[in-house]
Amino acid sequence: MSTEDLKVRARRLIEEVLNQGDLAVASELMSPTCTHHIPGGELAPGLASLRDWLSRTHRIFPDFHAIVEDGFAAGNQVAQRITAYGTHAATGRPAEFACLHVLRAGPDGRFTEHWCAADVLAALAQLSSPALRQVI
Repeated sequence: MSTEDLKVRARRLIEEVLNQGDLAVASELMSPTCTHHIPGGELAPGLASLRDWLSRTHRIFPDFHAIVEDGFAAGNQVAQRITAYGTHAATGRPAEFACLHVLRAGPDGRFTEHWCAADVLAALAQLSSPALRQVI
């Protein structure tokens, strides 16, 4: 699979799976045993844990949306710079934060590993009280 094909597949993960919640596309693009490394700890391998994480994310940020700002691929890996947006359901406050995703594809082109580094501190600062924002 070409690096351009990998970039297209990685973009589909953001646009169709993360933004639209289309788990059929996740099954097409990700190995059933894909390992997810995310802020706050790893998810269990596989699509069920990804589905649960997506469900939680969309409960916390009902209007969650991510945009791929930039991306590159080399060999069997893809990296993407992403900006995520959403309104926090509990506070009604909007948040915008940066994420970096790295994906590794297996021989069949499906992603076998996924790393996400998100600027969680920026999101917390936007959702916190004004007093706490001064400390953060």
